[in-house]
Amino acid sequence: MAAMSERAEPATRSIRLPSPVVVLVMMTTLWGGTFLITRTSLHFIGPFAFVGLRFGIAALAVALVTRPHPASFQRREMVGGLVIGVVLFLGYGLQAMGLQTVASGESAFLTALYVPMVPVLEFLMFRRRPVPVALAGLALAFAGLVLVSGVTPADMTIGSGEWLTLAGALGAAFEIVLISRTSTHTDPRRMALVQLVTVCVLSLGTEIVRGGRIFSDAWFPILAVLGMGLVTALIMVAQNWAQRTVPANRATLIYALEPVWAGLIGAAFGEVFGGTQILGGAMIVASVVLSQWRAGRAP
Repeated sequence: MAAMSERAEPATRSIRLPSPVVVLVMMTTLWGGTFLITRTSLHFIGPFAFVGLRFGIAALAVALVTRPHPASFQRREMVGGLVIGVVLFLGYGLQAMGLQTVASGESAFLTALYVPMVPVLEFLMFRRRPVPVALAGLALAFAGLVLVSGVTPADMTIGSGEWLTLAGALGAAFEIVLISRTSTHTDPRRMALVQLVTVCVLSLGTEIVRGGRIFSDAWFPILAVLGMGLVTALIMVAQNWAQRTVPANRATLIYALEPVWAGLIGAAFGEVFGGTQILGGAMIVASVVLSQWRAGRAP
């Protein structure tokens, strides 16, 4: 009986998800609910203003909760947080600008290109070759994202909004790669704070230079900035913590769940989520399960 117990133990371990993976999945749920809020808020204030105020609220929340001493910041946290903050500023800001002229489905299709971008960047920057199973998972996730978006290349015209969205997707890919490379041996709260402050300053400064509208007296963007600022604070700290142990390629597969949650949330508010989107969502979930199954089998 003891031998039977020893043989059964590995099977039990193989289905147990590590806590960083659970945290990343929960993050995608929060991300999936922000798309509609962002798009609506852009009717009242400029795109970089919305990003700047959102990240400013998030920075204030993290600072009030953690209260870090200035002398506690490591050089790695300052430099890494600043670089990732610049990438975040470009990614979020350019995507928000694109949303002013690009339809939501088309934007989702273009943003999904960050999935194959991550392994390419990993190879170009660090000469890290993805294993065949990882490439299969990424291909499955990307195909699922295309189906979830409901948009085919024939439906799109490449204009300024599309190019801005593509640039934002590249920024998202750089962010995932850089966080995985710089978050080890750092405090995720201090790293997140540096990133948030960097995005806030750069975004508000850009909106001022552009001459866009920074504040609004309408209630919706005010509540949106406050609510999404608090959500962003939670997400940024969680992402910096979780990606210390979750590789960039595997994190990318988990982040691909975002449009699945967005579609389900949209369906709850009356948007159509048909058979093609359901198939795409199933493919994305399958890619994440594949990545974790392989992780559980790895020595």
